[in-house]
Order: sequence, then structure tokens, then C-alpha cells
Amino acid sequence: MKFFRKYFFYLIAVSFLTLPLTSAAQDQEAIEKELTEFLKAFGKDYVNVPTTKNTESVLKYFARDAKSNLFIFGISGRARVQNSDRDGFEAFLKTIIRSSGIQLGYDIGDIHFTNTSEEIATLAYAVNYEIKEDDGIWVKGNETVTMALEKRKEGWKIVHYTILQIEDEKLKGSCLCELFTAEGPEAEVVTKTTIPSGQSYSTKFDNFEFRKSGEDQVVRVGEQTFKRMKSGEVLHLGEEEETSLGVSSSKRETVLTILRDHLYKDSCASLRTKGG
Repeated sequence: MKFFRKYFFYLIAVSFLTLPLTSAAQDQEAIEKELTEFLKAFGKDYVNVPTTKNTESVLKYFARDAKSNLFIFGISGRARVQNSDRDGFEAFLKTIIRSSGIQLGYDIGDIHFTNTSEEIATLAYAVNYEIKEDDGIWVKGNETVTMALEKRKEGWKIVHYTILQIEDEKLKGSCLCELFTAEGPEAEVVTKTTIPSGQSYSTKFDNFEFRKSGEDQVVRVGEQTFKRMKSGEVLHLGEEEETSLGVSSSKRETVLTILRDHLYKDSCASLRTKGG
């Protein structure tokens, strides 16, 4: 009888000793599950931004004072570093919203928790991403993301994140144009435009010939013809119709308008210039 009494008290003592460990493990599991759902919801709202046009649906996951570090390895093989914040991410979202026909992909892989408590958490995960239009992919690749989160009165908020991004393919993005301009109203302009073309960049050379036509100006680029009206409007003269490309106030702006809005509109989301 004494043996069974001692054994009974031993079991009770062991139960009390292991109870805190079991409770702590359960609490951590609950927090990790909560954060996993948090990330899934973030990913879902992010990819829906082109449809909802609502930046706040994504920004709500970030603290007002959130900071970020981005390390981007482009298809050119060069790396660039970008330090940003919540406002910078909002500006990126607005660019996506303004672009017509954009679709986002954000496929989150395994989530690895490095620290969790009731108030703070750090985690890391891999993601396959892409930005594409109806007629093709802008860019796609993979990212390794680390995040620090805090539990605030309104819920979990991202306070800092680091992204290591590696581009696999890029067909539309920022282009660089160098202009070589001779003097005179009818002088030719030669351009060298660097554009993304899949897994590398390609360089295109174009020669712009300017000729007066009454009060207007005709511009020839290879086999294509454009016209800059007296009003400044730039037109593409097709075989059956004229298409307005915009308004320019100078020869330089006319060249850039033709490059950006016609010749390389499928490759250049933006056009940076050098020279000219």
C-alpha cells in the first residue's frame, strides 16, 4: 500500500513539473499558427491589389514606423541595395495600381520561426514572385524574406523586414537611353536604349530623322513615320490610322516619347536618360 501511495504522489509531482513546459509549447504553437495565418492573409491581399486598388488592405499589416532593407540581384548580374519604409512600399503599390492589366504572384514556401513570444516574433520564409501583364511577364524570381513583428493593441504588425531578391527573368522594367544629338532643327538624333529581354539586357540603336513639313515636323525612325504637330502633339502615322502618343515641347522630348510610348512600350515601364 505504501508503494502505491508513494507512486501516486510521484506522478502528481511529475505532472506539476511538466505542466509549464507543455503549456509553453502549446502557447508557442498557437503563436506560430497565428502568424502563419497572418502571412497567408498578407499574401492574399497583396496579390489582389491590382483588382481592389486598395493600398490600405496591404499596408494594414505594417507598423507606421516599419523599415526595410532590400538586396536585389538583377538579371544583369549586378546587385543594388535599397533601404525603404512603409511610405516606400506604398509608392510601389500605387505604381502597380496605376499600371493596367497587372497581375501579381506571391507563392510563400515554408515558414521558419526563429523566435516567438506573446509580444515579439522573428521568422524567415522563401517566396516565388512575379509581376506580369496580360501580354507577358514583367519580372519573376525568388526571394528570401526575414521579418520582425510586434504584437500591438491592433494586432501583429511588421516592424522590419529584409528581402534578398534574385531575378530569374525580366521582360519589362526600367530602361536606359543615351541620346546623341547634332545641332540644327533638322539634325538627326541617335539613341542607344538598353532594355530588359528575359535573362539579360539587350541594346537597341535607333536613328531619328527630322524634316519640316509646313508648320509640323515629320520624324522617320527606320521604316516607321511619326509627326510632331505645331501644337506639340506627337502622332504615329500607321498605314490606316494615326495614333496619338502624347505631347512634347522639344526635339528631345519627342524622341523619348516615341521610344517610351511606341518603340519599346512593351519593355520599358520607365525610361531613364543619359546625355542629349
